[in-house]
Amino acid sequence: MRESGFSRLLFRRILPLLIMIMAVFFLYNIAANFFRIRRLRTEVERMERRIEQAEAEQEELKLELERLDDPDYIEALARRRLGMVNPGEELIIPYEPERESDEEVD
Repeated sequence: MRESGFSRLLFRRILPLLIMIMAVFFLYNIAANFFRIRRLRTEVERMERRIEQAEAEQEELKLELERLDDPDYIEALARRRLGMVNPGEELIIPYEPERESDEEVD
């Protein structure tokens, strides 16, 4: 008799409780994995954008490197950035006087 009472208690009380605990545990793991996957997908998208930007920058740098082989481009850079001139040329820098503000005119 004692065994039938224990097995009745097991099937009526303990087993459903264990099943519920296991179900909650599995649902928690599923939800945690869902959010982990979502976070990782966002991270992958962000990294892919960084890769695209780096590739675009690499292309620009390759083009710049190719242009640096061109003597005309080097000369233009030297003139524009460094203010250099060829021998016999004179560098003319236009002078723009400061404009007086309305307050100073009165």
